[in-house]
Amino acid sequence: MYPYIDFFGREIGTYGICMICGLALSFILAMHKGKKLGLHLEDLLIVSAFALAGALLCGSLLFVFVTYSPEQIWAFVTGGQFAFLASGIVFYGGLIGGVLGAFIGIQVAGCGFEIIERSVVPFIPLGHAIGRIGCVMAGCCYGFAYDGVFAIYYPNAVTGISATQGWFPVQPMESIINVGICALLLWCERKVKQMTDLLFLYLGTYAVSRFFLEMLRGDGIRGIWYYLSTSQIISIVLFAISVIGLLWKNKPMLKR
Repeated sequence: MYPYIDFFGREIGTYGICMICGLALSFILAMHKGKKLGLHLEDLLIVSAFALAGALLCGSLLFVFVTYSPEQIWAFVTGGQFAFLASGIVFYGGLIGGVLGAFIGIQVAGCGFEIIERSVVPFIPLGHAIGRIGCVMAGCCYGFAYDGVFAIYYPNAVTGISATQGWFPVQPMESIINVGICALLLWCERKVKQMTDLLFLYLGTYAVSRFFLEMLRGDGIRGIWYYLSTSQIISIVLFAISVIGLLWKNKPMLKR
């Protein structure tokens, strides 16, 4: 694909461009929806800043732990080579860090959790969908070797994979699934918002999809623990949390 684009003589990573576009679109849509709910721009800016900081920190840390061994990390630290901390981002780490950062931002801004949840959460998967297009362009997070219909080839990949081998289009598939999750969350927010919790619903639906999408991945930088990837283990934990959270949230209504 095209990991870089030329912009007046400078090479700019398409992965970063897609990330920025996804974040910007999510923010704009969240602000548009939030205005109808009484959300102030300054409050959303504060929450977004804390969420972004948490996402970058935790996403980078998880990438480090699934990519390098403890011995390698120690060698980097003792050698004063800290560039490895900015070598990549894992989505799940970013998601967890972003949620934690958002909770802190909500406390600092003094705005209600529900209004942030209804304004922001439905558009997280949409931003993620655009970010996954960046993975296609960069040649990362690719699927298993596959030469059938819709196979993707990476003649310019920076990840060192074969330029002639086809790969299963797992990143576009995840983008499509994320758009579907976005539509589901928007529908639930409008139609059945008293019967569900959007954050738990998002975490649960994405966790299930990510667990099975991991089976279609062909890259090795994911960490394997007892035949499960790091993301699959996190998916199991998040799914359990989402189910417990939904049951707890709707407990009074379930008794009716």
